[in-house]
Amino acid sequence: SKAPGGMAGLMALAGGAGGLAALAGSGGKPSMPKPDVNNPEEFASRAAQAVAADVRMFSGCKDEQTSADVYDVSSFGLPADSGPGGAGGACTNSMVLSLHKQPECNWTQLLQNMRGVLSEKGFSQIPQLSSSRSMALNSQFSVMNPSGNGRSKALYIGINYVGQQGELRGCHNDVEMMRQYIEEKQGFDPSNAKVLMDNGSDEEPTAANILQGFQWLTEDAESGDSLFMHYSGHGGSMRDDNGDESDGMDETMCPVDYARAGQIRDDIIYEQLVSMCPEGCQLTVVMDCCHSGSILDLPYNFEASDSNLAAAASGSMPQSLPNGSFDFNKALKVGMKLFKMYQGGAGLQTIGAAAMQGFREV
Repeated sequence: SKAPGGMAGLMALAGGAGGLAALAGSGGKPSMPKPDVNNPEEFASRAAQAVAADVRMFSGCKDEQTSADVYDVSSFGLPADSGPGGAGGACTNSMVLSLHKQPECNWTQLLQNMRGVLSEKGFSQIPQLSSSRSMALNSQFSVMNPSGNGRSKALYIGINYVGQQGELRGCHNDVEMMRQYIEEKQGFDPSNAKVLMDNGSDEEPTAANILQGFQWLTEDAESGDSLFMHYSGHGGSMRDDNGDESDGMDETMCPVDYARAGQIRDDIIYEQLVSMCPEGCQLTVVMDCCHSGSILDLPYNFEASDSNLAAAASGSMPQSLPNGSFDFNKALKVGMKLFKMYQGGAGLQTIGAAAMQGFREV
């Protein structure tokens, strides 16, 4: 039987001569040399093993930047039918407004429009586009898989942290606005959506429920599917606990019960969301939170700085660039866990279930 999700590439990465030799030569700790960012073919080949699916992420800002919670979004000038008014996140609002103003746009135009809206409103945030594949920046923006089978699925997470220190005001509105856009303008199936919000009526966005949401989103994913996830809430940065981050920090999502359950590190998001999507599946993620630049930790990125936008518009930077700080050893470690279970006689269903549970140590 076929390995579910993106496990086949990860197991091949671990089980191949390179993976095993790397493991044997590192005292049992998975390690392998980084591919050369100046060798596009080598980098692309390794990236396809590390992340099987076509994953792209919009983030509101670089890791060292904070994302604004806007108390009055009426100044953004969104159409009256675009969703609830009131408070909201600057990233979500700038994205939806840009798409209302220019529905048919390419990735560069969308990022440029978002940057313009943010700048006009006095925000210094620099949107970023990260991806598992090098993207043609002048290709049309869409969250629908262009070679898809029409099946779509979406997970929306909005956390205001009601009654807690650091309470936000706009995250529920963000979810309502984004869901309306994704379903009405992008054609996603309204009956195949899961909403987690701390509003007393939807499912609570606890750590356990968010991880179950990842599983729900990916558990039956197939080639051709279109998946979408939107997160609006607090993002954090914690000291890296396993040495896999070039900046020594893990970026995090903050569930509503973070004080008790802890934050959700980017390693867990990779293991339980990104690596579970199969080849041919398209996952689009919008992260409207602080420290969101590399929270999905993908092999390619494009930062919407003035110079990069100008280069993309002129054609001198036609593709998103290799991310030199992407940690391929993270993929190898996940692959080794899966491969060891496979060698021990575990079935693929058991291996998939273990991966979903977020094991952390080889």
